[in-house]
Amino acid sequence: MNSKLNFELNSKGGWLVPEKTTLPEGTTVPDNSVIGNDCKIGNDCKIGNDCKIGNGCKIGSYCKIGSYCEFGNGCKIGNGCKIGNDCEFGYGLRTGNNLTLEGVKVIKMMQIQNVDGSNRQVNIIKHEEGMLIRAGCFIGTPEEFCAKAEAEGKATYVAVVSAICRAL
Repeated sequence: MNSKLNFELNSKGGWLVPEKTTLPEGTTVPDNSVIGNDCKIGNDCKIGNDCKIGNGCKIGSYCKIGSYCEFGNGCKIGNGCKIGNDCEFGYGLRTGNNLTLEGVKVIKMMQIQNVDGSNRQVNIIKHEEGMLIRAGCFIGTPEEFCAKAEAEGKATYVAVVSAICRAL
């Protein structure tokens, strides 16, 4: 993430809340996470280890953010969001009702990682007109993804992605 985050450590090694950033009671941020200037973080949020939250971000109440997540400057996350580990969201991300990814309106979405030990991420998106798979440079239907994976000898991907698509 290219944002410059401004924070200071206090004498006990913990971090100080940056300028114009609000951090209400009940919200926890570990000492090894960084929050940028002018952020607004809601009530009772739990932010994981080694997170970086860019300047001017707004995170709603009751959110849970996993460890090692990065949010670019100006991100907005609604109330009650749950975000897993190792996520990275670019500048100006906005999530909430009517989420659109890869040009389709998301009904449900699931992300899997490290299916074959390669640490690759695969996004499986159910949308109004069907299903969409995003994996690295690949974007297409589950059938196209499975055909490509099968041609490359990746039977585990075929089995796992097919099962998830049926479940969604």
